[in-house]
Amino acid sequence: MNKNKPITSITLLRERIEENYGNFKESTLELDSETLFELSPTIAAVRDVYSLLKENDYICEDDAAYLLRYENPLKIIADAMRNYAEYTDEDFSDMITDFIENDDGEDYITVDLADELRDKYGDDMPIDGAIMCEIVELGRKLFKC
Repeated sequence: MNKNKPITSITLLRERIEENYGNFKESTLELDSETLFELSPTIAAVRDVYSLLKENDYICEDDAAYLLRYENPLKIIADAMRNYAEYTDEDFSDMITDFIENDDGEDYITVDLADELRDKYGDDMPIDGAIMCEIVELGRKLFKC
């Protein structure tokens, strides 16, 4: 590996996707067979995205930089892929572009939010758990509990 090679957004995205995939795989290994069966379309989409991004150049620097704003870009792309009933390799780039052009930012956790939650609740608290704590805290404020 060339140590003088600059680190690109694509490289960082691939590293993040690798981490996301490892976490996803670990979480699915703990599930029972019925749940795995129900999740099979999601598992297939995640595996396809992981393979496509790992081995090919379907994403440009700008799109990679955009996706790095999110804690789990693998989930974002896999969710988008599931909306394409049948897709070809050529559709993959279009799918990423469609997500970026239509993103309202409401359905996914940004890196900034994840960092803020980790600072508040610690690294041991899963992000989903921290979000639930935030929801409970907000509910208490709203209903003055």
